[in-house]
Amino acid sequence: MKRTMLSIIALLTVATAFAQNKQPDAEYNLIRRSYRTVGDSVTEIRFHKEIVLLRNRAITAYADKGETFITYNPDFETLTVNECYTVRPDGVRVNTPENAFVRQLPSECADCGRLNHITELAIVHTALEYNCTIVLDYTLRRRSPLLVERFNLSQDCPVKRYEIRYADGHTDVHNNIAQTVNDPYMPAAKAYDVEFQLGSKPVYTAETSLPEAANLLASLKANGSKEYVAAIRDWVVDYVTLNPIDPARVNYAMTPANEVFTSNCGTAIDKTGLLAAMLNQAGFRATIVDNSLNVFGDKPLEVEVTIEGLKYRLSATAKTPLLTENEKADAAAVAAAPIYIDRELEWKPDTIVENYVRITLPEEKGGLQFDPSRLNASRTSDLQARATTEFYHYTMDLPKGAKLIGGDVELEYNRNVGSISIIIKQKGKRLLVTRSLRLRKALITKADYSDFRQLMIDWYGHRQLFFSL
Repeated sequence: MKRTMLSIIALLTVATAFAQNKQPDAEYNLIRRSYRTVGDSVTEIRFHKEIVLLRNRAITAYADKGETFITYNPDFETLTVNECYTVRPDGVRVNTPENAFVRQLPSECADCGRLNHITELAIVHTALEYNCTIVLDYTLRRRSPLLVERFNLSQDCPVKRYEIRYADGHTDVHNNIAQTVNDPYMPAAKAYDVEFQLGSKPVYTAETSLPEAANLLASLKANGSKEYVAAIRDWVVDYVTLNPIDPARVNYAMTPANEVFTSNCGTAIDKTGLLAAMLNQAGFRATIVDNSLNVFGDKPLEVEVTIEGLKYRLSATAKTPLLTENEKADAAAVAAAPIYIDRELEWKPDTIVENYVRITLPEEKGGLQFDPSRLNASRTSDLQARATTEFYHYTMDLPKGAKLIGGDVELEYNRNVGSISIIIKQKGKRLLVTRSLRLRKALITKADYSDFRQLMIDWYGHRQLFFSL
Protein backbone atom coordinates (compact mmCIF):
# COMPACT_ATOMS: atom_id res chain seq x y z
CA MET A 1 0.00 0.00 0.00
CA LYS A 2 2.91 2.33 0.72
CA ARG A 3 4.19 1.67 -2.81
CA THR A 4 0.77 2.72 -4.15
CA MET A 5 0.96 5.97 -2.20
CA LEU A 6 4.44 6.79 -3.50
CA SER A 7 3.25 6.01 -7.05
CA ILE A 8 0.49 8.61 -6.73
CA ILE A 9 3.02 11.22 -5.64
CA ALA A 10 5.33 10.25 -8.50
CA LEU A 11 2.50 10.61 -11.03
CA LEU A 12 1.74 14.10 -9.75
CA THR A 13 5.41 15.01 -10.24
CA VAL A 14 5.43 13.63 -13.80
CA ALA A 15 2.23 15.55 -14.65
CA THR A 16 3.80 18.77 -13.40
CA ALA A 17 6.94 18.18 -15.45
CA PHE A 18 4.83 17.46 -18.54
CA ALA A 19 2.90 20.71 -18.13
CA GLN A 20 6.15 22.65 -17.82
CA ASN A 21 7.52 21.25 -21.08
CA LYS A 22 4.34 21.46 -23.15
CA GLN A 23 4.98 22.43 -26.76
CA PRO A 24 2.82 25.03 -28.54
CA ASP A 25 -0.03 23.85 -30.73
CA ALA A 26 0.80 26.37 -33.44
CA GLU A 27 3.07 29.32 -34.19
CA TYR A 28 2.53 32.60 -36.02
CA ASN A 29 5.29 33.35 -38.50
CA LEU A 30 3.80 36.82 -39.01
CA ILE A 31 0.96 39.04 -37.86
CA ARG A 32 0.64 42.44 -39.48
CA ARG A 33 -1.80 45.30 -38.86
CA SER A 34 -1.73 48.16 -41.37
CA TYR A 35 -3.69 51.38 -40.88
CA ARG A 36 -4.62 53.90 -43.56
CA THR A 37 -6.84 56.96 -43.29
CA VAL A 38 -8.91 58.10 -46.27
CA GLY A 39 -10.05 61.65 -45.78
CA ASP A 40 -11.49 62.64 -42.40
CA SER A 41 -13.99 59.87 -41.86
CA VAL A 42 -12.73 56.60 -43.39
CA THR A 43 -10.12 54.24 -41.92
CA GLU A 44 -8.84 51.05 -43.53
CA ILE A 45 -7.31 48.36 -41.35
CA ARG A 46 -5.60 45.53 -43.17
CA PHE A 47 -4.81 42.31 -41.29
CA HIS A 48 -2.30 39.73 -42.49
CA LYS A 49 -1.70 36.47 -40.59
CA GLU A 50 0.49 33.47 -41.30
CA ILE A 51 0.20 30.60 -38.83
CA VAL A 52 1.87 27.16 -38.86
CA LEU A 53 -0.08 24.26 -37.29
CA LEU A 54 2.21 22.02 -35.25
CA ARG A 55 -0.06 19.65 -33.31
CA ASN A 56 -3.37 17.86 -33.81
CA ARG A 57 -5.17 20.14 -31.31
CA ALA A 58 -4.45 23.11 -33.58
CA ILE A 59 -5.94 21.39 -36.61
CA THR A 60 -9.35 20.77 -35.05
CA ALA A 61 -11.88 23.58 -35.10
CA TYR A 62 -12.47 23.56 -31.32
CA ALA A 63 -8.89 24.72 -30.82
CA ASP A 64 -9.76 27.93 -32.74
CA LYS A 65 -7.07 27.42 -35.37
CA GLY A 66 -9.11 25.49 -37.93
CA GLU A 67 -11.56 28.41 -38.08
CA THR A 68 -11.29 32.19 -38.08
CA PHE A 69 -14.09 34.53 -36.99
CA ILE A 70 -14.20 38.18 -38.08
CA THR A 71 -16.89 40.48 -36.69
CA TYR A 72 -17.99 43.71 -38.40
CA ASN A 73 -20.93 46.09 -38.51
CA PRO A 74 -22.48 46.44 -42.00
CA ASP A 75 -24.01 49.80 -41.00
CA PHE A 76 -20.64 51.51 -41.38
CA GLU A 77 -18.03 48.78 -42.01
CA THR A 78 -17.12 46.75 -45.09
CA LEU A 79 -15.13 43.51 -44.89
CA THR A 80 -13.04 42.33 -47.85
CA VAL A 81 -11.05 39.09 -47.80
CA ASN A 82 -7.97 39.69 -49.95
CA GLU A 83 -6.34 36.27 -49.65
CA CYS A 84 -7.14 33.04 -47.86
CA TYR A 85 -5.28 29.82 -48.57
CA THR A 86 -3.33 26.96 -47.02
CA VAL A 87 0.24 26.00 -47.93
CA ARG A 88 0.85 22.30 -47.47
CA PRO A 89 4.22 21.06 -46.16
CA ASP A 90 5.23 20.12 -49.74
CA GLY A 91 4.67 23.74 -50.84
CA VAL A 92 1.37 23.18 -52.66
CA ARG A 93 -1.05 26.10 -52.23
CA VAL A 94 -4.74 25.30 -51.69
CA ASN A 95 -7.17 28.20 -51.98
CA THR A 96 -10.05 28.26 -49.52
CA PRO A 97 -13.31 27.52 -51.42
CA GLU A 98 -16.23 29.95 -51.48
CA ASN A 99 -18.47 27.67 -49.43
CA ALA A 100 -15.98 27.90 -46.54
CA PHE A 101 -17.03 31.54 -45.93
CA VAL A 102 -20.21 31.74 -43.86
CA ARG A 103 -21.83 34.94 -42.60
CA GLN A 104 -23.74 34.58 -39.36
CA LEU A 105 -24.88 36.37 -36.21
CA PRO A 106 -22.19 36.52 -33.50
CA SER A 107 -23.22 34.38 -30.53
CA GLU A 108 -22.74 37.29 -28.12
CA CYS A 109 -25.38 39.30 -30.04
CA ALA A 110 -28.02 36.57 -30.21
CA ASP A 111 -29.78 37.64 -27.01
CA CYS A 112 -29.58 41.38 -27.61
CA GLY A 113 -32.10 42.43 -30.26
CA ARG A 114 -30.66 45.85 -31.05
CA LEU A 115 -27.33 44.24 -32.02
CA ASN A 116 -28.77 41.61 -34.35
CA HIS A 117 -27.51 43.47 -37.42
CA ILE A 118 -23.85 42.88 -36.52
CA THR A 119 -22.27 40.20 -38.71
CA GLU A 120 -19.63 37.56 -38.13
CA LEU A 121 -17.74 36.00 -41.02
CA ALA A 122 -16.75 32.44 -40.15
CA ILE A 123 -13.93 31.05 -42.28
CA VAL A 124 -13.43 27.28 -42.23
CA HIS A 125 -9.82 26.66 -43.28
CA THR A 126 -9.19 23.66 -45.52
CA ALA A 127 -6.35 21.27 -46.43
CA LEU A 128 -5.12 21.22 -42.83
CA GLU A 129 -2.33 18.87 -41.78
CA TYR A 130 0.78 18.90 -39.65
CA ASN A 131 3.21 21.71 -40.54
CA CYS A 132 0.84 23.37 -42.97
CA THR A 133 0.62 27.18 -43.03
CA ILE A 134 -2.65 29.13 -43.07
CA VAL A 135 -2.44 32.54 -44.75
CA LEU A 136 -5.26 35.04 -44.25
CA ASP A 137 -5.32 38.64 -45.44
CA TYR A 138 -8.39 40.88 -45.11
CA THR A 139 -9.32 44.56 -44.94
CA LEU A 140 -11.85 46.21 -42.66
CA ARG A 141 -13.00 49.57 -44.02
CA ARG A 142 -14.67 51.84 -41.43
CA ARG A 143 -16.79 54.80 -42.50
CA SER A 144 -16.43 56.59 -39.18
CA PRO A 145 -14.15 59.31 -37.75
CA LEU A 146 -13.92 57.39 -34.46
CA LEU A 147 -11.28 54.75 -33.75
CA VAL A 148 -9.51 53.96 -30.49
CA GLU A 149 -7.46 50.78 -30.93
CA ARG A 150 -6.67 48.79 -27.80
CA PHE A 151 -5.14 45.31 -28.05
CA ASN A 152 -2.37 43.08 -26.70
CA LEU A 153 0.25 41.59 -28.99
CA SER A 154 0.39 38.26 -27.14
CA GLN A 155 -1.56 35.37 -28.68
CA ASP A 156 -2.40 31.87 -27.45
CA CYS A 157 0.57 30.57 -29.41
CA PRO A 158 4.01 32.12 -30.03
CA VAL A 159 4.46 34.95 -32.56
CA LYS A 160 7.77 35.17 -34.42
CA ARG A 161 7.10 38.64 -35.84
CA TYR A 162 4.33 41.18 -35.15
CA GLU A 163 4.22 44.33 -37.27
CA ILE A 164 2.07 47.42 -36.75
CA ARG A 165 2.11 49.83 -39.68
CA TYR A 166 0.59 53.12 -38.59
CA ALA A 167 -1.24 55.64 -40.77
CA ASP A 168 1.60 58.18 -40.42
CA GLY A 169 4.02 55.79 -42.14
CA HIS A 170 6.09 54.41 -39.26
CA THR A 171 6.21 50.72 -38.34
CA ASP A 172 6.65 48.99 -34.98
CA VAL A 173 8.14 45.50 -35.04
CA HIS A 174 8.06 43.00 -32.15
CA ASN A 175 9.86 39.66 -32.40
CA ASN A 176 9.52 36.36 -30.52
CA ILE A 177 6.44 37.08 -28.43
CA ALA A 178 5.74 34.23 -26.02
CA GLN A 179 2.30 32.62 -26.06
CA THR A 180 -0.17 33.60 -23.38
CA VAL A 181 -1.42 30.05 -22.65
CA ASN A 182 1.86 28.86 -21.15
CA ASP A 183 2.94 32.30 -19.97
CA PRO A 184 0.33 33.46 -17.43
CA TYR A 185 2.77 35.59 -15.47
CA MET A 186 3.82 37.95 -18.22
CA PRO A 187 4.51 41.39 -16.71
CA ALA A 188 2.19 44.20 -17.76
CA ALA A 189 4.83 45.57 -20.09
CA LYS A 190 3.78 48.42 -22.36
CA ALA A 191 5.71 46.69 -25.11
CA TYR A 192 2.82 44.20 -25.39
CA ASP A 193 -0.06 46.61 -24.75
CA VAL A 194 -0.99 48.78 -27.72
CA GLU A 195 -3.40 51.70 -27.56
CA PHE A 196 -3.71 54.63 -29.93
CA GLN A 197 -6.29 56.93 -31.47
CA LEU A 198 -7.11 57.70 -35.09
CA GLY A 199 -9.45 60.60 -35.78
CA SER A 200 -11.82 61.81 -33.07
CA LYS A 201 -12.24 60.30 -29.64
CA PRO A 202 -15.74 59.38 -28.43
CA VAL A 203 -17.16 61.52 -25.63
CA TYR A 204 -19.55 60.16 -23.01
CA THR A 205 -22.01 62.14 -20.89
CA ALA A 206 -24.05 60.67 -18.06
CA GLU A 207 -27.83 60.96 -18.16
CA THR A 208 -29.20 62.91 -15.22
CA SER A 209 -32.22 60.69 -14.55
CA LEU A 210 -33.86 57.37 -15.31
CA PRO A 211 -37.54 57.41 -14.16
CA GLU A 212 -38.05 53.83 -15.40
CA ALA A 213 -35.76 52.61 -12.59
CA ALA A 214 -37.55 54.40 -9.73
CA ASN A 215 -39.32 51.32 -8.35
CA LEU A 216 -36.21 49.18 -8.56
CA LEU A 217 -34.12 51.85 -6.84
CA ALA A 218 -36.64 52.02 -4.02
CA SER A 219 -36.29 48.27 -3.47
CA LEU A 220 -32.48 48.52 -3.48
CA LYS A 221 -32.31 51.41 -1.01
CA ALA A 222 -30.01 50.65 1.92
CA ASN A 223 -29.37 52.28 5.30
CA GLY A 224 -26.09 53.94 4.33
CA SER A 225 -25.21 55.92 1.21
CA LYS A 226 -22.20 53.73 0.37
CA GLU A 227 -24.30 50.61 0.83
CA TYR A 228 -26.99 52.05 -1.44
CA VAL A 229 -24.46 52.89 -4.17
CA ALA A 230 -22.93 49.42 -3.86
CA ALA A 231 -26.39 47.79 -4.17
CA ILE A 232 -27.13 49.74 -7.36
CA ARG A 233 -23.73 48.86 -8.81
CA ASP A 234 -24.17 45.18 -7.89
CA TRP A 235 -27.56 45.06 -9.64
CA VAL A 236 -26.07 46.44 -12.86
CA VAL A 237 -23.19 43.94 -12.68
CA ASP A 238 -25.39 40.94 -11.89
CA TYR A 239 -28.61 41.51 -13.85
CA VAL A 240 -27.61 43.36 -17.01
CA THR A 241 -25.97 40.88 -19.38
CA LEU A 242 -22.59 42.08 -20.61
CA ASN A 243 -22.05 41.87 -24.37
CA PRO A 244 -18.24 41.59 -24.79
CA ILE A 245 -18.22 42.86 -28.38
CA ASP A 246 -15.46 45.31 -29.36
CA PRO A 247 -16.80 48.85 -28.80
CA ALA A 248 -15.56 49.77 -32.28
CA ARG A 249 -18.20 47.43 -33.75
CA VAL A 250 -20.96 49.66 -32.36
CA ASN A 251 -18.97 52.81 -33.21
CA TYR A 252 -18.44 53.46 -29.48
CA ALA A 253 -22.09 54.37 -29.14
CA MET A 254 -23.70 54.54 -25.70
CA THR A 255 -27.25 53.21 -25.84
CA PRO A 256 -29.83 55.31 -23.97
CA ALA A 257 -30.08 54.11 -20.39
CA ASN A 258 -33.79 53.30 -20.57
CA GLU A 259 -33.17 50.90 -23.51
CA VAL A 260 -30.40 49.13 -21.63
CA PHE A 261 -32.57 48.96 -18.50
CA THR A 262 -35.58 47.45 -20.27
CA SER A 263 -33.59 45.00 -22.42
CA ASN A 264 -31.24 43.87 -19.61
CA CYS A 265 -28.30 43.67 -21.99
CA GLY A 266 -25.55 45.98 -23.14
CA THR A 267 -21.89 46.54 -23.86
CA ALA A 268 -19.49 47.75 -21.18
CA ILE A 269 -20.16 51.28 -22.45
CA ASP A 270 -23.93 50.76 -22.19
CA LYS A 271 -23.67 49.38 -18.67
CA THR A 272 -21.53 52.34 -17.60
CA GLY A 273 -24.14 54.77 -18.88
CA LEU A 274 -26.91 52.84 -17.16
CA LEU A 275 -25.06 52.82 -13.82
CA ALA A 276 -24.46 56.56 -13.98
CA ALA A 277 -28.11 57.26 -14.85
CA MET A 278 -29.40 55.05 -12.04
CA LEU A 279 -27.13 56.74 -9.49
CA ASN A 280 -28.30 60.17 -10.64
CA GLN A 281 -31.93 59.03 -10.44
CA ALA A 282 -31.23 57.83 -6.88
CA GLY A 283 -30.07 61.32 -5.89
CA PHE A 284 -26.31 60.98 -6.16
CA ARG A 285 -24.06 63.04 -8.42
CA ALA A 286 -22.50 60.70 -10.98
CA THR A 287 -20.34 61.36 -14.05
CA ILE A 288 -18.52 59.16 -16.56
CA VAL A 289 -14.72 59.00 -16.59
CA ASP A 290 -12.94 57.77 -19.74
CA ASN A 291 -9.61 56.11 -18.92
CA SER A 292 -8.77 55.06 -22.48
CA LEU A 293 -5.43 56.29 -23.85
CA ASN A 294 -4.34 56.68 -20.23
CA VAL A 295 -4.77 53.28 -18.58
CA PHE A 296 -4.63 50.03 -20.54
CA GLY A 297 -7.12 47.49 -19.23
CA ASP A 298 -10.47 45.82 -19.74
CA LYS A 299 -12.51 48.65 -18.19
CA PRO A 300 -11.64 51.98 -19.81
CA LEU A 301 -14.85 53.60 -18.53
CA GLU A 302 -15.73 54.22 -14.89
CA VAL A 303 -18.46 56.06 -13.04
CA GLU A 304 -17.36 58.71 -10.57
CA VAL A 305 -19.88 59.32 -7.81
CA THR A 306 -19.81 61.70 -4.86
CA ILE A 307 -20.86 60.23 -1.50
CA GLU A 308 -20.94 62.53 1.52
CA GLY A 309 -18.40 64.85 -0.08
CA LEU A 310 -15.95 62.11 -1.10
CA LYS A 311 -15.41 60.86 -4.68
CA TYR A 312 -15.44 57.17 -5.57
CA ARG A 313 -14.91 55.41 -8.89
CA LEU A 314 -16.93 52.33 -9.83
CA SER A 315 -16.86 49.82 -12.64
CA ALA A 316 -20.17 48.75 -14.14
CA THR A 317 -18.81 45.27 -14.90
CA ALA A 318 -17.06 44.24 -11.65
CA LYS A 319 -17.76 44.34 -7.93
CA THR A 320 -14.84 46.06 -6.27
CA PRO A 321 -14.74 47.68 -2.81
CA LEU A 322 -15.89 51.30 -2.72
CA LEU A 323 -12.68 53.12 -1.84
CA THR A 324 -11.45 56.65 -2.34
CA GLU A 325 -8.04 57.11 -3.92
CA ASN A 326 -6.50 57.56 -0.45
CA GLU A 327 -8.24 54.42 0.79
CA LYS A 328 -6.94 52.49 -2.23
CA ALA A 329 -3.40 53.61 -1.38
CA ASP A 330 -3.89 52.48 2.23
CA ALA A 331 -5.23 49.10 1.08
CA ALA A 332 -2.22 48.64 -1.19
CA ALA A 333 0.09 49.38 1.73
CA VAL A 334 -1.69 46.77 3.87
CA ALA A 335 -1.42 44.20 1.05
CA ALA A 336 2.34 44.83 0.87
CA ALA A 337 2.82 44.46 4.64
CA PRO A 338 4.51 41.31 6.00
CA ILE A 339 2.22 38.39 6.85
CA TYR A 340 2.62 36.72 10.25
CA ILE A 341 0.21 33.88 11.12
CA ASP A 342 0.39 31.56 14.13
CA ARG A 343 -2.53 29.20 14.66
CA GLU A 344 -3.74 25.72 15.50
CA LEU A 345 -5.08 23.57 12.65
CA GLU A 346 -7.74 20.88 12.90
CA TRP A 347 -7.16 17.33 11.72
CA LYS A 348 -9.39 17.24 8.61
CA PRO A 349 -7.65 14.94 6.14
CA ASP A 350 -8.60 13.84 2.63
CA THR A 351 -8.51 10.08 2.07
CA ILE A 352 -6.14 9.02 -0.73
CA VAL A 353 -6.34 5.24 -0.46
CA GLU A 354 -7.08 2.96 2.44
CA ASN A 355 -5.00 3.94 5.51
CA TYR A 356 -3.38 6.87 3.67
CA VAL A 357 -4.57 10.46 3.97
CA ARG A 358 -3.51 13.95 2.96
CA ILE A 359 -3.51 17.22 4.85
CA THR A 360 -3.32 20.40 2.74
CA LEU A 361 -1.96 23.46 4.51
CA PRO A 362 -4.23 26.50 4.08
CA GLU A 363 -3.74 29.22 1.48
CA GLU A 364 -3.82 32.26 3.68
CA LYS A 365 -5.44 35.48 2.53
CA GLY A 366 -2.91 37.91 1.08
CA GLY A 367 -0.27 35.26 0.46
CA LEU A 368 1.61 34.94 -2.81
CA GLN A 369 -0.35 32.92 -5.38
CA PHE A 370 1.59 31.00 -8.03
CA ASP A 371 1.15 27.73 -9.89
CA PRO A 372 4.59 26.09 -10.22
CA SER A 373 3.34 23.80 -13.00
CA ARG A 374 2.92 26.89 -15.21
CA LEU A 375 6.57 27.90 -14.77
CA ASN A 376 8.45 26.40 -17.71
CA ALA A 377 11.99 25.14 -17.23
CA SER A 378 13.29 28.02 -19.37
CA ARG A 379 11.90 31.46 -20.08
CA THR A 380 12.57 34.11 -22.72
CA SER A 381 10.87 37.04 -20.98
CA ASP A 382 10.69 38.63 -17.56
CA LEU A 383 8.08 37.43 -15.07
CA GLN A 384 5.70 39.52 -12.97
CA ALA A 385 5.44 38.56 -9.30
CA ARG A 386 5.34 40.78 -6.22
CA ALA A 387 7.70 41.35 -3.33
CA THR A 388 6.45 39.64 -0.17
CA THR A 389 7.44 38.54 3.33
CA GLU A 390 5.39 35.70 4.80
CA PHE A 391 5.71 33.68 8.02
CA TYR A 392 3.38 30.86 9.04
CA HIS A 393 3.52 28.71 12.17
CA TYR A 394 0.98 25.88 12.46
CA THR A 395 0.42 23.21 15.08
CA MET A 396 -1.92 20.23 14.89
CA ASP A 397 -2.94 17.34 17.12
CA LEU A 398 -2.64 14.03 15.26
CA PRO A 399 -4.74 10.91 15.87
CA LYS A 400 -3.14 7.86 17.38
CA GLY A 401 -1.12 5.91 14.82
CA ALA A 402 -0.80 8.75 12.28
CA LYS A 403 2.72 8.91 10.85
CA LEU A 404 4.14 11.57 8.51
CA ILE A 405 5.27 9.90 5.28
CA GLY A 406 8.82 10.82 4.35
CA GLY A 407 9.73 11.94 7.84
CA ASP A 408 10.64 15.42 9.04
CA VAL A 409 11.50 18.20 6.58
CA GLU A 410 14.14 20.88 7.07
CA LEU A 411 14.71 23.10 4.04
CA GLU A 412 16.37 26.49 4.15
CA TYR A 413 18.34 28.56 1.64
CA ASN A 414 18.92 32.13 0.52
CA ARG A 415 19.25 33.38 -3.05
CA ASN A 416 19.50 36.79 -4.69
CA VAL A 417 15.80 36.73 -5.57
CA GLY A 418 14.62 35.61 -2.11
CA SER A 419 14.85 33.11 0.72
CA ILE A 420 12.83 30.19 2.06
CA SER A 421 12.62 28.18 5.27
CA ILE A 422 10.39 25.14 5.76
CA ILE A 423 10.46 23.02 8.90
CA ILE A 424 7.96 20.18 9.34
CA LYS A 425 8.30 17.93 12.39
CA GLN A 426 6.20 15.25 14.02
CA LYS A 427 6.67 14.94 17.77
CA GLY A 428 4.56 12.02 18.85
CA LYS A 429 0.92 13.05 18.37
CA ARG A 430 1.85 16.67 17.63
CA LEU A 431 2.67 18.19 14.23
CA LEU A 432 4.73 21.39 14.03
CA VAL A 433 5.01 23.37 10.77
CA THR A 434 7.01 26.55 10.24
CA ARG A 435 7.08 28.13 6.78
CA SER A 436 8.64 31.43 5.82
CA LEU A 437 9.13 33.04 2.42
CA ARG A 438 10.77 36.28 1.44
CA LEU A 439 10.65 37.45 -2.16
CA ARG A 440 12.76 40.55 -2.64
CA LYS A 441 11.76 41.39 -6.21
CA ALA A 442 8.44 42.05 -7.96
CA LEU A 443 9.88 41.73 -11.48
CA ILE A 444 11.81 38.50 -12.00
CA THR A 445 14.43 38.88 -14.71
CA LYS A 446 15.71 36.04 -16.85
CA ALA A 447 18.90 35.99 -14.74
CA ASP A 448 16.88 35.30 -11.56
CA TYR A 449 14.21 33.10 -13.11
CA SER A 450 15.84 29.73 -12.37
CA ASP A 451 16.23 30.56 -8.67
CA PHE A 452 12.68 31.94 -8.51
CA ARG A 453 11.23 28.84 -10.15
CA GLN A 454 13.00 26.56 -7.67
CA LEU A 455 11.80 28.78 -4.84
CA MET A 456 8.17 28.37 -5.96
CA ILE A 457 8.53 24.60 -6.50
CA ASP A 458 9.85 24.18 -2.97
CA TRP A 459 7.33 26.59 -1.44
CA TYR A 460 4.30 24.85 -2.94
CA GLY A 461 5.84 21.37 -2.92
CA HIS A 462 5.49 21.10 0.86
CA ARG A 463 1.90 22.33 1.26
CA GLN A 464 0.49 18.81 1.02
CA LEU A 465 1.46 16.44 3.82
CA PHE A 466 0.79 12.70 3.55
CA PHE A 467 0.17 10.38 6.50
CA SER A 468 -0.20 6.68 7.04
CA LEU A 469 -2.73 5.52 9.62
